[in-house]
Amino acid sequence: MKKLHFYKLMSKHVSVNWIPSAFFFFMLFYIASPAFSQIREIRIDPSKTYQTIENFTASDAWSGNFVGKYWDEKQKGQIAEWLFSQQYDASGNPAGIGLSMWRVNLGAGTLEQDSADIMPFQRRAESFLTKDGKSYDWEKCTGQQYFMQKAAEYGCNNFLLFSNSPLVQYTKNGKGWSSSDKEANIKPDCYSKYAGYMADVARYFSEKKGLHIAYISPINEPQVEWDTPRQEGSSWRSSEMKKMFVELDKALTSNNLDNVKILPGESSSLQALYETPASVKERYPEGDAPDKQISTFFDPGSPNYVGNLKNVPPIIAGHSYGSHKTNKEIKETREKVKSEAEKYGVSFHQSEWCLLPGLKPPMDGFTPDWEAVNYAGMQPALLLGRLMYGDFVYAGAKAWGYWKGMEINGNHALVSLYPTDGDLLKGGLIRTNKMLWALGNYSFFIRPGYTRIGLWGADNPDTLAASAYMAPDKSRIVAVYVNSSFETIPVSISILQGYDKKVEKVSVFRTDDRTDLANMYVPEKFSSDTEYEIPPRSLVTMVFDF
Repeated sequence: MKKLHFYKLMSKHVSVNWIPSAFFFFMLFYIASPAFSQIREIRIDPSKTYQTIENFTASDAWSGNFVGKYWDEKQKGQIAEWLFSQQYDASGNPAGIGLSMWRVNLGAGTLEQDSADIMPFQRRAESFLTKDGKSYDWEKCTGQQYFMQKAAEYGCNNFLLFSNSPLVQYTKNGKGWSSSDKEANIKPDCYSKYAGYMADVARYFSEKKGLHIAYISPINEPQVEWDTPRQEGSSWRSSEMKKMFVELDKALTSNNLDNVKILPGESSSLQALYETPASVKERYPEGDAPDKQISTFFDPGSPNYVGNLKNVPPIIAGHSYGSHKTNKEIKETREKVKSEAEKYGVSFHQSEWCLLPGLKPPMDGFTPDWEAVNYAGMQPALLLGRLMYGDFVYAGAKAWGYWKGMEINGNHALVSLYPTDGDLLKGGLIRTNKMLWALGNYSFFIRPGYTRIGLWGADNPDTLAASAYMAPDKSRIVAVYVNSSFETIPVSISILQGYDKKVEKVSVFRTDDRTDLANMYVPEKFSSDTEYEIPPRSLVTMVFDF
């Protein structure tokens, strides 16, 4: 069996501070040495098909509005390239991660309130409604509109509008956060008004800007106690959510926006999709809690059934928070989501996740000395890789979303912002985090319409976990490997159904401590008797072109 020695041409995607000067222009991808592990035989079967992938996304909340409005074109343009570009740079590396959807925050208007008390400041958000509530000002939210336009220019003309709170003009307490953690913070007579507002925003972007609004998500994490001014947010009972969906469905229909769909769910945990979390059970009246959201919205016998609404597709969205400390938990939780979704004929979208600040070991895949809580580093990136594997393979997710695209000192965001004097209005410096490139190992190569296919021989998140995807025209297969172990894992790969002989080119891209989605320049000729080595603590994407 042939063993490959991979070399990498120096580029911006390789950290240079560790490289001996004698190797300044070339670096060794991996020096051949006795294998630490037995060769894994990987079998990819294009005839075994699963779900079709719809999109990969991240959001502009909340710093995107400030960056897009106040920062120099050099910085904000670079962020847009990192997030949306589907092109390769001069060295053959992806210039960005090629997101295929952009999640846009519909702010409640807290940024414009003289009495706003949400802290930190950058979590306050604009709305298009004027302060007196009588008209719209489409010149507002200019920073958000900047990133929407840049996304479209890069080929990501696909948007999801999401709301954390109803407009402050419509809330019970006049604020973007709730005085109660047991009910929706919206006046009883404002459901239709708020639905009309969201429909008007979607129509503006569609008709005036030529942007494709695929979804509106009017409710976010209804299970959370949003009774402190830490960000915009509102709790919701199931009956209140149904009322909001019904009014939004009417508004979309009356505006002839049949191409815009309502995305229900957005639960704060995956568990809330199929059971009643303890914190929810304690706060809400029995029978009206924001729980068991799959059956609540899609069981025809439920009083809060919305599956018959014209603009509600059979899709449930949930967030992968709170179910990732162990690989066992990742598997068991997501298998329950898949089972419940299949029971009611519903597709699952994982619409938001990041490694929230404050989490520390013990967590599977993290070293005990991870006390610096370096969210920008490789350990969280490997968790992201394992989590995405679990969401796609165990839960059958058709879409996957990261939380913040950018944030102040945001090691847990895809891009960290370092504002001058700590002021977002003064511009500043930017830096990518490993999470960005790890997400790119999936999002850059797995495009909308790709179908997950069979892959056997790498199904252990403790060591090596992998999944494979095929292009609609069957011209390409993408396999993503997540090696969480501290050993190099050699693999041999066979592609069944005669595809072995059809491979015209194979490419390999790696993210680890030293590289950022870097092209490894392997020999293009593929053979099933070739041994490939998956380096320790890395994400590796292999692309087979036919």
